[in-house]
Amino acid sequence: MTRPPHPSGNLPAESTSFIGRRRELAQLRRKLSTARLVSLVGPGGVGKTRLAVRISSDLARGFRDGSWLVELAEVRDGQLIANAALAALDLRDQAANEPLAPLLSHLQSKELLLVVDNCEHLLADAARFIAEVLRAAPGVRVLVTSREPLSGPGEHVVPVSPLDLPPTLATEPLSRLRQNEAVMLFVERAAAASGEFELTASNRSAVVDLCRRLDGLPLAIELAAVRIRALSVDQILDRLGDRFALLTGGGLGALPRHQTLRTTIEWSHDLLGPADRTILRRLSVFAGRFTLDDVEGVCTSDEVPPPYALNLVISLVDKSLVVKEGTEGDAWDRLHE
Repeated sequence: MTRPPHPSGNLPAESTSFIGRRRELAQLRRKLSTARLVSLVGPGGVGKTRLAVRISSDLARGFRDGSWLVELAEVRDGQLIANAALAALDLRDQAANEPLAPLLSHLQSKELLLVVDNCEHLLADAARFIAEVLRAAPGVRVLVTSREPLSGPGEHVVPVSPLDLPPTLATEPLSRLRQNEAVMLFVERAAAASGEFELTASNRSAVVDLCRRLDGLPLAIELAAVRIRALSVDQILDRLGDRFALLTGGGLGALPRHQTLRTTIEWSHDLLGPADRTILRRLSVFAGRFTLDDVEGVCTSDEVPPPYALNLVISLVDKSLVVKEGTEGDAWDRLHE
């Protein structure tokens, strides 16, 4: 029998509507038109994978050999990254003791976009693998998703922030409030989960407060929206004091760490070294923003001396666990809510 033509990609179909991210999509289009390595960097649950799949789908026709997704979330050994890529490209029959060689041979003449998803737990191995691919295959561009940058040559970083927060002003027209990305996501997912939900004058304040207290984080908003089946928005808001117990309604098809808010945060926490963990815990004493001077004065000790504070804060910013604010004058930092 004649073998069917090779497909031009393996991107998953979207099962829910894609909301917002116009700025990020425009920036990615510009970056990928010239750069060969672009990294989407942001905290867990911010929507990096969804954004990567959407832009890769949009750009697939611009690559002769399409767009391909290599998922590393379930890969625990960095030596198996090439095997995961062979499987994603449907080249399992070419796997060998040294899978990188047949993979590079295949990619050498290809013009495609390779999406390498969830690299943070295999960062050094992923960086080496991608460098080999870019060196051997001049027609390949790579889009990475990770909690932190690869810090590889030629890398262009695109930060993925939480969705814009809605204004707290009660005078904001409902029509404009409905255009806010965080509110739009909650309303649409709540309507899908319950069969009926809409933003009204009576629930607008609770919806706004909910989106703001969840930092505009898409995963947290979606997990909260599922609770509309049994609770009102006000009741969800009242229970956010124990948000780890409340926000557990992720779909069974989701990655294990995306099924609850707790497992999402634990995934990032477990990847930290001892000093990073110590300073992260101590930063929780700040109710709002803080400066490096604040950290040196409050969070250091014999265990974590003041000279180490700068590098530790930079490390947590790079790992998307601390948010930097302000570009002029003194920089401020804060933790995610």
